[in-house]
Amino acid sequence: MRVFFAYILYPLTIFYSIGVYCRNLFYDLGWIKSIKHKVTTIGIGNLKVGGTGKTPHVEYLVNVFSDVYKIAVLSRGYGRKTKGFRILDLEKDTALTVGDEPLQMKQKYPNTVFAVCEDRNRGIEEIMKQNKELEMVILDDSFQHRKLTVDISILLTEYSNPFFKDRILPFGLLREQKKGYKRADYIIITKSPQHYTLGDKVTFESKIRPKKYQKVFFSHIDYKPLFSLFGENHINNLSDHSVILLTGIADNSQITEYISEKTVIVEKIEFPDHHNFSNKDIDNIIGIYDSIKQQNTIIITTEKDSTRLKGFEKLKQIPIYVLSIGLTITSSSMKSISFKDIILDDVRKNKSYGRIY
Repeated sequence: MRVFFAYILYPLTIFYSIGVYCRNLFYDLGWIKSIKHKVTTIGIGNLKVGGTGKTPHVEYLVNVFSDVYKIAVLSRGYGRKTKGFRILDLEKDTALTVGDEPLQMKQKYPNTVFAVCEDRNRGIEEIMKQNKELEMVILDDSFQHRKLTVDISILLTEYSNPFFKDRILPFGLLREQKKGYKRADYIIITKSPQHYTLGDKVTFESKIRPKKYQKVFFSHIDYKPLFSLFGENHINNLSDHSVILLTGIADNSQITEYISEKTVIVEKIEFPDHHNFSNKDIDNIIGIYDSIKQQNTIIITTEKDSTRLKGFEKLKQIPIYVLSIGLTITSSSMKSISFKDIILDDVRKNKSYGRIY
């Protein structure tokens, strides 16, 4: 069905593709000006529509830089019901006011400044006004935000659906032409297999055709022990439980695979990405649990979904656990190259990369 509509929309695809190409060309030639700010800026994003795992990578960068620099994180705040610039306040804000992903990160890093703004340049200026000692801003989902010149650009692409195998909308999921990858200083292949040989990495990297100035890394997800949505209970051994999987994310295939390797998923309750749960949704979730629960049945959800679920007190009557994740980032080189050390060094040097388009 999607292919059918793609062909119907083909004329629009041509105009869209030409428009995106011209826009990028004008920025590349300097015909449209881009703003560079006084603080160090690190942009992270992708070429495709949908999730490539940006949030855990932003969190990784927060871990890397927060002990060294005065940092802030700026997101658009996708899914929020507010507009304009807003600095997150855990006592006042919810997923509806700032978006689920920024709220998730703020809850994990309460001492770091997180802000949301559709206009990234204005957002940086406002953060700088309120934080005079600010040294760095990490920009979440900023790869197509060409009005801003970042010091270091990080492009994410999924192992299972890399940009070089994809096509521009609507035939594929790319927001722009594949050659946009040349703007990146770092390319990270996300959701890579945990046991990935050096030869496999080298082969995959060759298909990207990285430029001399680009550094390529691979990241894979590390799943952490389950913790209760309400309370401090933890579960370390999933094999003792049957699971109802509750998700409202772009792609739940990896979490499904991880849980299925350890226990039985008796039901999957799936919502669209960034879904704002209603009271009816919550009643349906409770009803599904009550209808199929066994002695050790639990509901598992993601950190991202937990920010939107925690506001419903009635969920306290059923066992809901959150599966949090971390990252391991490795290179395709035989040498033990540390992503953390290299990007810290690049920030210290504050390089201007000589990109070749």
